Amino acid sequence: MNRLIFSKYLIPLVLLATLTASAKEPKETGYQTATILGVEPVAAASNYVDSPTDAPLTPETYSYDVRIRLNCSEYVGRYESATDYLPAAFAANQKIDVRLTGHVIYVSLPAHDRAIKMGIVGRKHLKEQACPATS
Repeated sequence: MNRLIFSKYLIPLVLLATLTASAKEPKETGYQTATILGVEPVAAASNYVDSPTDAPLTPETYSYDVRIRLNCSEYVGRYESATDYLPAAFAANQKIDVRLTGHVIYVSLPAHDRAIKMGIVGRKHLKEQACPATS
């Protein structure tokens, strides 16, 4: 009788608890607080040189260059969207959480419970006057 209860109820309960614990995504670390300096739309460039009537259709993607200040550096990330949508977090002087990895910057959007991946298209070190005091 005890073996029947053990195999019928306890084993599935332990498996369920294990699967639930492993399914939880660990919180990513390495995010730092940065400031949005500005956002500029990027026009889709056409490389077609012949008659405009023979040109292929322009791509239906919307691109924006997002300027971000992190410590004493300014990064320009390219945000691309299939729709003409720009998150409200990308307003000038907004504080955001970012994580840098190589040539990519991740912007955490807690309201949407996700992070946006942007390629870094530019970076420069800010002068002493523009660099905020760090403690």
